Amino acid sequence: MGFEIKEQNGIIVIPHPFDALRHSAFHPTDEDAKFIDCIEGFNSRCVFQEYNKKAVEFAMRHRLATTAGSDAHFANENEIGNAGIITEAEDIRETLMKNDVRIFGKRSSLVNHVGTKVLKTWRKAVRFG
Repeated sequence: MGFEIKEQNGIIVIPHPFDALRHSAFHPTDEDAKFIDCIEGFNSRCVFQEYNKKAVEFAMRHRLATTAGSDAHFANENEIGNAGIITEAEDIRETLMKNDVRIFGKRSSLVNHVGTKVLKTWRKAVRFG
C-alpha cells in the first residue's frame, strides 16, 4: 500500500477515515498505521463529528500528523475554505511530516449534502435514463 507514493517522495494522507456514511472511506487499522503519514483529522463534510474524533484519536495513538479539508463539492462560499491547515512554513511537506500545523474547520451545511445527493441522482438518471 502506497509504495509508489513513497518512491515519489509523496505523503500518504487518509481522507475522511472512519466515516461510515461514505462508501469510499478507508477505515485504517493499527496494522495500517505504519504505512500512513497523515490522517485527515477534520473533514467539514463529515455529518457526524464522531468520525473526525476517531480520526484524531487514531492519529494521536500512532503519532501521525493531522490535516483538515473542506471537501467542497460546490464552488461557493458555503463550502470552499470551511477547513484546512495553518502554517507559516514554506515547506509544506516538511511541516506536515513534523505535524507542525494547526487545523481549523467548521461543518458544512446539510443543504450541501442534500445538493450533492440530488446532483448524483440526476447524473445517474441522465446517463442511464
